[in-house]
Amino acid sequence: MIIQPAKQIDQAAILKLEQTIFDDMALEIYEELSVADVQAAWTLAVATSEKSRYHYSRAIVAKNDDNEVVGVLFGYPDTEEKILDSMLQAILADKYSYHRWLFSDSEVFDNEWYLDSIVVTDTARGQGIGKQLIKAAEIRAKQESRETIGLNVDDGNPRAQKLYETLGFESVGKIMIGKHAYTHMQKKV
Repeated sequence: MIIQPAKQIDQAAILKLEQTIFDDMALEIYEELSVADVQAAWTLAVATSEKSRYHYSRAIVAKNDDNEVVGVLFGYPDTEEKILDSMLQAILADKYSYHRWLFSDSEVFDNEWYLDSIVVTDTARGQGIGKQLIKAAEIRAKQESRETIGLNVDDGNPRAQKLYETLGFESVGKIMIGKHAYTHMQKKV
């Protein structure tokens, strides 16, 4: 298993893998647009602006021996959150007449490197890939001059919260994202 910063060639694979999380989130946009339309909007947004939330430059990937992406982690400093979806929102409005914010709630706490999402393919789960991606994120946070890494875990997923606790994360607050309650956790790096 290779853990490394994502490259441009990985962009399509990481957006496809990220769809797993979008499906779990039950985003309202899917009441109006198809998965294919939203994926096309993400693809155009990341091709247009590296300031997009799911641009490969914000990702760390896990690749198997066949050089296939089997896991991805996205993250960024808290100060960048407000600008990350501007291009996507413009594309959704212009091309699809969708004028609501896809992610309207702030997810970050001040002064942290925020771990936005982490997902591993079904076939690669249980191999410690998530832990390796988080360790790589800690290194990246330090490289970006952050002393704290933060994340949100769905209150309906105590197994994930337990995993983060074993990795040294501590609960620091509660947050609502959309219609879901989350525990915000942080770790000093």
